[in-house]
Amino acid sequence: MRLHLRASNIARRAIAAIGATAVAFAMLGTGALAAAPVVHDHISSSSAAATNTVCAGTICTATSVFVIVDSSGGASQACLDMTRYDSVAFVVLGYETGCAPLAPAGFSIDTKALANAALSPIDITLQAFTCGASGCVPTGATRVAQVSATYAGVGDTNTFRANSKSTFRGCTMYFVGKGSSRDATATLTVGTESLSGVGSLFTSTQMIKVLCH
Repeated sequence: MRLHLRASNIARRAIAAIGATAVAFAMLGTGALAAAPVVHDHISSSSAAATNTVCAGTICTATSVFVIVDSSGGASQACLDMTRYDSVAFVVLGYETGCAPLAPAGFSIDTKALANAALSPIDITLQAFTCGASGCVPTGATRVAQVSATYAGVGDTNTFRANSKSTFRGCTMYFVGKGSSRDATATLTVGTESLSGVGSLFTSTQMIKVLCH
């Protein structure tokens, strides 16, 4: 399901930035790397995600609110997905989706214990899609939804750490990544409707250094 993939892949998006950086370095020409024999990159990010699902018979509606914050200077945004699907046929019937740039004060998170996080009210423009056997297409309809959320960490905090070294085109890339994640419960507010949700909190730091000989 599209919504479940979005909600569960928040952590993967942060880690995917690592691979994207590595690919970018690999695609550089030898001359470009020689001009900058030492390259440093630092990515620090945090996120929160939660989904509420309600069903009437076999037709379900899933509402997901997720936030991605790049505290190292990259883009930060809050997003909303509202997806209708047939839970028996495993078919998406339609959805609305949208994201909005996030102001620095628009989101707070306890990055140490992942005990809580909060998204301040933000207006998100949603685009509507209808789905059929041939896929999903935009209907052209849009609307603005005001969204906010509070998250509370539950259970244990999981941590990870990764190190790698790779060599290409006379250059060596060193990578160190670390982070933590924790399951969370949430209260999602979309317009005037308040929904309970389950999801996760996540924070990570990746450091990359490239040395060219």
